[in-house]
Amino acid sequence: MAGNAISEASQVVRKKALKLAGEVFECSEDDLVIADGKVSITGIPGKFIRLSELAQRANPMRGAVRPGTEPGLESTQYFGPPSGTTANGVHAMVVEVDPETFELQILKYVVVHDCGTVINPMILAGQIHGGVAQGIGNAFYEKLAFDDQGQLLNASLADYLLPTALEIPRMELGHTATPSPLNPLGIKGAGEAGAIPVGALFAQAIENALDLARKRIELLEIPLSPSRLYELLSKDGT
Repeated sequence: MAGNAISEASQVVRKKALKLAGEVFECSEDDLVIADGKVSITGIPGKFIRLSELAQRANPMRGAVRPGTEPGLESTQYFGPPSGTTANGVHAMVVEVDPETFELQILKYVVVHDCGTVINPMILAGQIHGGVAQGIGNAFYEKLAFDDQGQLLNASLADYLLPTALEIPRMELGHTATPSPLNPLGIKGAGEAGAIPVGALFAQAIENALDLARKRIELLEIPLSPSRLYELLSKDGT
């Protein structure tokens, strides 16, 4: 939603910048190109005006505003699709669990992801990396602990356990692009699809690892710290 609203507003600002630059150069807007923070005449890259200067010229405080014009290189646009669109993908992981201490190590983590049209690959990769890291914290480390009086026992980061760069594995990322038909950019959300599958995948991987160690158990909760795994297996009588 935000990306499409920004796109709509940016297109309006672009038209305003070209119109103002055309007045400055006394040429047609069709003869202008915007690149690298400036507007230049096509074929004459040395003839340009920076967008910052155009913004200053468009400032309504600098003079009278002609009827039928809107000052400033700014725009307010809205975008509200009739229905939402959802990213999709597949997560896979290989874990190693010590059957005695239940200490866990993630050996490999792979994500194949589809968030529609990719605008910025580097930011998208960061979204997936951060989402998986958040999911690992949710699945293994982060838990609110209360005493029998309902008082929170780990209310600060000195006590609340978070994963660090030492616990988050390197990830292999792959992308497919199926444009969404529900918005002009064909985009879908990227952050949630990195975080949401991790908890279920984590539980399934541990179930499989323990099954191979002949400690069969069905895990129906997270977070699954080593101590919690020990409690569950003890209850299960294994």
